[in-house]
Amino acid sequence: MLRRLYNWTLSLAAGPRANFALGTVSFIESSVFPIPPDLLLIPMVIAKREKAWYLAFLCTVTSVIGGLLGYFIGSVLFYEIAEPILSFYGYLDKFDEF
Repeated sequence: MLRRLYNWTLSLAAGPRANFALGTVSFIESSVFPIPPDLLLIPMVIAKREKAWYLAFLCTVTSVIGGLLGYFIGSVLFYEIAEPILSFYGYLDKFDEF
């Protein structure tokens, strides 16, 4: 199973849509997805070292944009979802104290 995942990652990193995939993974990782984009970034840099700085920049920009989305989700959905859950379990006061 790990070998198939490894081969899939290498084929994605070498494919024509590699930059798009890297940006997408970086964006999603910074807000909801727990897999780091390094799994794509490292083989892409090894394959094309002359694009290393561009790929790092792409990863950084899409990660920051994803982080902003994650912040927005947390700030908007806290009062609609998290606060009622905390109140139901009696942890609202402890959360405020924290």
